[in-house]
Amino acid sequence: MGIAEDWKELMFSLDCLSKGSAKRKFRKSIKNGWGGLCAYCRSNRATTLDHIKPKSRGGSSLRSNLIPCCQACNHSKGSENWLEWFQRQEFYNSVAEELIEEWISNKRFIDEELDEERTDDRTEVCLTASTI
Repeated sequence: MGIAEDWKELMFSLDCLSKGSAKRKFRKSIKNGWGGLCAYCRSNRATTLDHIKPKSRGGSSLRSNLIPCCQACNHSKGSENWLEWFQRQEFYNSVAEELIEEWISNKRFIDEELDEERTDDRTEVCLTASTI
C-alpha cells in the first residue's frame, strides 16, 4: 500500500456505533460465545448477563466477568460466589465449571486470537521457481 491520498482510504471499513448499539453488540457477542444458552444450566436460553463476581462485591462489567445466563439462574445466584452456588445446583458438572473458569481467565478469547495470528503465519513466500 502506498501513501494515502485521501483520509477515506484509511477507514478500512470501520463501523461507527452509537453507545446503545455498541452495548447490544457487546452483550450479543458474549451470549453467542456460549451458543445463546445459559452458561450455568445449559438448558435455557440466555436472556440476561450475570456478573460472575457481583458488582456489589467489587466485580466489574468487563467481558471476563460477564456470563450469559437465564433469568432463573441469575435470580437464584443473586450476589453469591458463583462457584459455591453452582456446585450446589442439580445441573452442576465439572466440564461447565472448567469452561466458566476458562472464560474468566480469558483463555478462550486468547486462544482464538492466537489461532487468528497463526493463520497469517502459515503463508510463506517462496523465492525459488516452481518445477511444475
